[in-house]
Amino acid sequence: MRTIYSAIFHNIFIKIIAMFLAILTWSYIVGQLYRAAPDDSRSSPAVVNLSDQNVIVKKLPVYVNLVGKPLKKYMVAVDKIRVNPSECVITGPLESIEALNSVTTKPISVDGLTKSIKRNVKLKELPGCSISEGQNFTVTIPIVRKRLK
Repeated sequence: MRTIYSAIFHNIFIKIIAMFLAILTWSYIVGQLYRAAPDDSRSSPAVVNLSDQNVIVKKLPVYVNLVGKPLKKYMVAVDKIRVNPSECVITGPLESIEALNSVTTKPISVDGLTKSIKRNVKLKELPGCSISEGQNFTVTIPIVRKRLK
C-alpha cells in the first residue's frame, strides 16, 4: 500500500505541471489542425509555411501514359483502363504543385500487344515533391479486338 501511495504522490507538483503542459500542447495542436484542414481537398489544398518555402498538399488523379500501338486488329479500350490507387496525395513546393491538375505514370508500352496487361508502374517524377501512397501503382490496360464494320 505504501509503494502505491508514494508512486502517486511522490513529486506530485511536477506531475501536475507535466499534465497541464501536455493538455495545453494537445489543445494547441488540435487547434492548428482544425484551422489548417481544408473544407474540400480538391478546391483548396492545405498550405504549410516552412521557413521561406510554402509547402502544399494536394490530392490529384493518376492518368496512364501509354506509348505505342497494339497489333493491327487490336486496340486499347481506353474507357476501361484502371489505376489502383486512382488518386495520390502529392506534397511539395507551392510553385511546383499549385498548377497541377493530375499526375501521370511513367510510359507504358502497348506496342504489338494482343491481350490485356496488368503492370506495376511508378509515377513520373516531380522534382522536390513526394507521393504519400508510395511509388507503385497497379495499372490494368484492356486490349480488345477491333470490330469489323
